[in-house]
Amino acid sequence: MLNAKAFANAATAVMAVYYIVCALLSYSMPDLIFGIAKSWMHSISIESLKAASVPDIGSLFLGFVTLAGLTWLTTYGTIWLYNRWAR
Repeated sequence: MLNAKAFANAATAVMAVYYIVCALLSYSMPDLIFGIAKSWMHSISIESLKAASVPDIGSLFLGFVTLAGLTWLTTYGTIWLYNRWAR
């Protein structure tokens, strides 16, 4: 059995670090971030999606909170179901 709360906390911590690194790169190297995104979208042009400016702090904070919350809920729910079905 996996500890759903501990696993969700760990997954959320990892996602939080990813989010912070991505946000910092968006401010310091926006072309790098856009280039990475383009490499993930095979045969799709995303040029029209390129932001004209960096996101504001409020938007970044809201994104951080919602991503962390969704990561925690999804991970906890997945592990909870896994534990129930693995019995």
